[in-house]
Amino acid sequence: MMEKQIAAELMQEVLKLTAQLNVIIHKIQEVTPESDRLSLDRHMGPMMAACDEHLFRPILRHYPELDPHR
Repeated sequence: MMEKQIAAELMQEVLKLTAQLNVIIHKIQEVTPESDRLSLDRHMGPMMAACDEHLFRPILRHYPELDPHR
């Protein structure tokens, strides 16, 4: 199991990463033509889901007190 300090640092980086992905998602909405926008947009959901499943949730399983939504 990872050390709590490392988990806390990782959590901060994950939060920064997901915030940046949200910025990208919003910028993609400005892309034209629509076919290009849709092509880019369809990849963002899986990236966000991967961050949640493989980074955010594993940290919280070990250290639920690091949940930023608490």
